[in-house]
Amino acid sequence: MLILRPRRWAKTTMVSMAKFFFDITASDLAHSLFAQSKLSQEHPDFVASRCGQFPVISVSFGECSATTWEEMKTDLVAIISRVYQDHRYLIETPGFLYDDERRKFQAILDEDPSALYEFALERLTALLHRYHKKRVIVLIDEYDQPVKEAFENEYFKEAITFLRSAFTGCLKDNPYSSLPIPIRIIPCAHHSLRHLEKGLLTGVLRVAKAGFLSGLNNLRVYSLLNPQFADKYGVTEAEMQEALAFEDLSTEAGAVRDYYDGYDTALPDVHLYNPWSTLNYLQDKKIDSYWVETGKTDFIAKAMWSGPLEMREMLNTLLDGGKLTVPVQVDLDFDSLTRRDTLWSILYFAGHVTGRRVDGDDVEIRVPNREVSGELAKMWSRAFSALGVGAEYDKCILALLQADPLSLERELNEILLRIVR
Repeated sequence: MLILRPRRWAKTTMVSMAKFFFDITASDLAHSLFAQSKLSQEHPDFVASRCGQFPVISVSFGECSATTWEEMKTDLVAIISRVYQDHRYLIETPGFLYDDERRKFQAILDEDPSALYEFALERLTALLHRYHKKRVIVLIDEYDQPVKEAFENEYFKEAITFLRSAFTGCLKDNPYSSLPIPIRIIPCAHHSLRHLEKGLLTGVLRVAKAGFLSGLNNLRVYSLLNPQFADKYGVTEAEMQEALAFEDLSTEAGAVRDYYDGYDTALPDVHLYNPWSTLNYLQDKKIDSYWVETGKTDFIAKAMWSGPLEMREMLNTLLDGGKLTVPVQVDLDFDSLTRRDTLWSILYFAGHVTGRRVDGDDVEIRVPNREVSGELAKMWSRAFSALGVGAEYDKCILALLQADPLSLERELNEILLRIVR
């Protein structure tokens, strides 16, 4: 299952909660954390049968940031090593690992460059299944972060090759026979020859044609365009009003709604507030732009100006408060980033526009609130400056103010020569 939400929309919090809920190595903690929860009250049988009952592999790519493939691979190797450290009890249990397994496990812990990281997580799921006699839950947070970094810094092919090998093997229905683990030692005959119980990924975009998710069995993708889980991320109107009342800020409800509300979902009666911004507002008790500083948007800004002239005119319509009906596709291809349908999809899934489906892939989009409108305007300005025409733009404004048509025409021609493709 892949959950798509904009950055800072509580995806990491949800993954962390899932880890604590399922983790068999901290079963007592899991039960104590969820004993008084709404989940326990409404679904006691589910909690009794699932809470603290499964080995968990939890991986986060959220902090991956590298300008070269060598730097990114170093980051990914460190991430895999940390996952192995979470389960070092496997190597510390006398007699559990075979000699070759012990050597491979230790090499991963040591971040040995000769270790086979491409198969490390697939191997770990098999070891955890064997040790606990239960299949494994795999959680991967911000799975698309290294993909975006690779695209922006031009090492896309190398990154995808590694990621496909290292991080999808543990998400497939791997039979024991595909790994060097003798079937004779499987201690539980009623289990099928699978290591994976459930897999959950979170991210902003689903990257198509990259191969990272290719071959996964029965991958279900849920975005705000799907009714499932539509109200489980973000802050609902009722939750916002309750929070404002608790903080004695009910008189500010209108301003909070204007700045942070406005995200449509597939459920017609459900609209959402940006959770990051609202939590910061409740803490600071000050209306401000909190979400705009939380992520890199350079590749979006570049695409905004690399696309056709029609695209820029449509973006101006949105910045002026208008609506557009555009195609929004879940599967994105970074190789065609400047295509109109691709850019609209990126803007939608990144949270810069919102809307509901009207027909097929077509979505009627708009800018959700004042906070996002301000960020889009800044992105537009950054993209313009990156083209090296900021000085000409200022001269255009001056020519307009001075009613100087000849100067205006000269500077506009200079701008067009640089940016029109």
